[in-house]
Amino acid sequence: MSTPPGHPTPDRSRWTGEKATAFLKALASSGKVAPAARSVGMSREAAYRLRARAPKFAEFWEFAMADAARARAAARRARTQVHPLLAKEVTHAPPNVDTMAQRASRIARARSQMARSK
Repeated sequence: MSTPPGHPTPDRSRWTGEKATAFLKALASSGKVAPAARSVGMSREAAYRLRARAPKFAEFWEFAMADAARARAAARRARTQVHPLLAKEVTHAPPNVDTMAQRASRIARARSQMARSK
């Protein structure tokens, strides 16, 4: 694709409003700076430099990262629940299973009753 005569060649090494907007949209969807920068033909370093010198861009950057974090959290919540017996962490004891503390307490009570009855 050639540039029409009399029109300057677009400078692909500089940030434009369109590039910044497209970068922020890509950042909001991925939460990853390098792929978002590459998607607009810029480097990760160039994105961080722009963020350092443009406070409004930095503010929108934070909004985009927050959007990405919310999307990741929603995706985690939407995943299929793991069966409680296969879960890595026990978040609550099943209704008919004693916790270690309940069991220890019950054993201590039984021992004290046995000692009193002797």
